[in-house]
Amino acid sequence: MANNKVSYLNKTFSDFKNNLINYTKTYFPNTYNDFSEANPGSLFIDLASYVGDVASFYADTQIQETFLLYAKEKENLYALSYGLGYRPKVSYASSVLMDIFQLIPSITIAGVTNPDYNFALIIPENTPLTSTTNAIKFLTTDKVDFNDKSNTEITFVDNNNFLLRKQVTAISAEIKSTTLNFSSPQKFQLATITDSNILQILDATDTQGNKWYEVPYLAQSSILNTIANPNASSDGVAYLVNYQRVPRRYVSRFLSDGTLQLEFGAGLSNSSDNTILPNPDNLQLGLISGISNILNNYNKATPFFTQEYGLAPSNNITIRYLIGGGILSNVPSNNIIQIDTTKANFPSGVSGPLADIIKSSIACTNPNPSVGGRGGDEIEEIRNNALYAYQSQLRAVTREDYIVRALSLPTNYGSISKVYVTQDVANTSLPTPTVAYTEERNPLSLDMYILAYNNDKKLITASPTLKENLATYINQYRMVTDAVNIKDAFYINIGINFDITIKSGFNNNDVITNCIITLKSFFNIDNWTINQPIIISDILSTLLAVNGVQSVTKIEVINKQENTGTTYSKYAYDISGATRQGNIYPSIDPSIFEVRYPDTDIQGRVVPFTI
Repeated sequence: MANNKVSYLNKTFSDFKNNLINYTKTYFPNTYNDFSEANPGSLFIDLASYVGDVASFYADTQIQETFLLYAKEKENLYALSYGLGYRPKVSYASSVLMDIFQLIPSITIAGVTNPDYNFALIIPENTPLTSTTNAIKFLTTDKVDFNDKSNTEITFVDNNNFLLRKQVTAISAEIKSTTLNFSSPQKFQLATITDSNILQILDATDTQGNKWYEVPYLAQSSILNTIANPNASSDGVAYLVNYQRVPRRYVSRFLSDGTLQLEFGAGLSNSSDNTILPNPDNLQLGLISGISNILNNYNKATPFFTQEYGLAPSNNITIRYLIGGGILSNVPSNNIIQIDTTKANFPSGVSGPLADIIKSSIACTNPNPSVGGRGGDEIEEIRNNALYAYQSQLRAVTREDYIVRALSLPTNYGSISKVYVTQDVANTSLPTPTVAYTEERNPLSLDMYILAYNNDKKLITASPTLKENLATYINQYRMVTDAVNIKDAFYINIGINFDITIKSGFNNNDVITNCIITLKSFFNIDNWTINQPIIISDILSTLLAVNGVQSVTKIEVINKQENTGTTYSKYAYDISGATRQGNIYPSIDPSIFEVRYPDTDIQGRVVPFTI
């Protein structure tokens, strides 16, 4: 796209020369009439044409650099992209799922041997890891709590020890810090952090202990604030979210040379600068008394802000930031095996030689390679990403936008597993006895149906706290005219029974095992969405693709419902009644099919081949 040059003057060397020759012939026909190349006068015409050509080139280039579609200079593209709402990146960190291990002593009570969780460790987030190749630094993104028995693999080692394993995501980054010196408060002060491969800022704290917050733009006076949820154990949501006003704030932007520039506010007092005070007296500022101009008397910035975009810093601020990423951060599997255990701790407070041995047993590895690391945005990436950012403005407009926003809810506010968005349908009773209800659609209201996961990654109904967090989170992206009703979707638990015949020379148990493994992958809940039907022919083709299967004689989908000792869905579903032309459809109410316990809910048999 950048090759399409903008031509402002549309003049070249030849154009200037021909125009000068025609001008001379017209106005000086008797003074100069020898336009051959050998004539010295042609030298001056060529020189004038050259100057015109160069001036035209620079004029065209300057105009071209003001358009995002045609700009080529990286510095201009950075400025244009920030103006359109896109933040270029100078480096991308790779990510990897880490296995973290610890030994834990056993304890025997009433003849039963179990792990002694008094020796279970907590490894905090941002724990450093190091790869053996090129000593690439990594950081864990979440806390690893071995006291939490969910999602923990326990392996019996011997009568004295168990081995615990948990998984945590890590990114290729390391923490660095710098101090910015501000001797006195000044409006819109700038500061620069010079380093290579800067990823993001972690936090900023001044010498008085005040925390400064990064915002997308200085006019944004509130951020999402995280509060520990006192009912986390019951509703599965670690934190509550609300909006917090932050007078101490700053924005950051990368420059084309990779440095990070910070800009602070202009407020010189501690007064709140985020109170909305629309004052009609301010709407006529700058107009001659007695003259009304409806096109000029509206200035949003004047009546709606009582201060100047946050406070200006007046003392030193310590910035902690992340660096890393790049193509070299994509390390192979089983390469990240060093972990810093300095900040690992026992919440029970145990100490002594045994505690030291347990702490030294912490180990880590990456079963899979780390991926995603690369250099910063290229010119064409900046151009296209900025165009997209301008179009979307980070607002939720379409159904897909709302789905992505719901699934993007930070995990510490709760985890949304499935989302379905549709236009609101209101059931209104009618007096007519022959018609029970009619559907009236509200074009300004959306129904968002959601489900969550429990600790075992089984579908559950979202807790009220999770819904509140989601509503607060979505509100900052919601169009002012949209109303979003957050509702519970339904999950229908099913089981699969199938009969197959196998080819000669194959072992029955091996083929059945491979079929069950294949169906487990087919019904993996990550692959299913709300209102997705079950296509029986897809199951058939999946089974026939297993090596050794000759034919599939039966595929039966059955409903699994809650009863004593089970945790299936409490809702029954008529599978046969919902089957149409080989497809099993979900209910009218948004719902999803789930094979809750694949190890027991998928059953297969080998039957003899009959003619």
